[in-house]
Amino acid sequence: MGIGRVNLSRFRAAIFDLDGTLVHSEPAWEAAKRRVLGRLGVEVPQSTYDAFVGRGLRGFLTEVLGPDLTDSRRAELADEIGAEADVLLPVLRQPVPGAAQSVIRLAESGLRIAVCSSSPRRHIHAALDQLGLADRAGVIVSGADLPRGKPDPLPYLETLRLLDLGPAEAFAVEDALPGVISAHAAGLAVIGIGQKSMEPGFADHCRVQCPDYASFDRIVIC
Repeated sequence: MGIGRVNLSRFRAAIFDLDGTLVHSEPAWEAAKRRVLGRLGVEVPQSTYDAFVGRGLRGFLTEVLGPDLTDSRRAELADEIGAEADVLLPVLRQPVPGAAQSVIRLAESGLRIAVCSSSPRRHIHAALDQLGLADRAGVIVSGADLPRGKPDPLPYLETLRLLDLGPAEAFAVEDALPGVISAHAAGLAVIGIGQKSMEPGFADHCRVQCPDYASFDRIVIC
């Protein structure tokens, strides 16, 4: 579905992805991955980095290092990447224009706000602090804490469980196809945000596609 007016008054909660949806942080994550893999002498094509945007580290590490990678070694490398991201994110992470204002508008309309992200929990909290939204998100789910991440529906199902809501009572805002697929598979209405969300592959999973938050604010009726 393309851009059109959408009435969200029947919903009780809005669930936001983080990376690419509320903050631009992928350059920091890609740089962190490159640093760790560089120390291992592993070169990864750009297409692989692009394919794992919006997804957790477990799948990425298995893809680039092979299925024989042990769980303990995968966790060790994920921790190393996370440590590099701790250094890079405060420098490279930038707010998505208009995102915080839209979240506040939805919250002030009476919607509960949740964040469902593939990022580690500490990075979610740091980003929300940066955006001034720490007191707006009542539920935070990190895919890093779960056995399966996006595009599996589990992260969104866990968010709904913590909200104590059914899928018909909430909607998701996502910028990346793995997240859109995850939210849609959990039964949620999905709003795609950002220029990538205007691509044809999103249309089968999104109720509406918005190139930016200016468009989002024009079409979303609370």
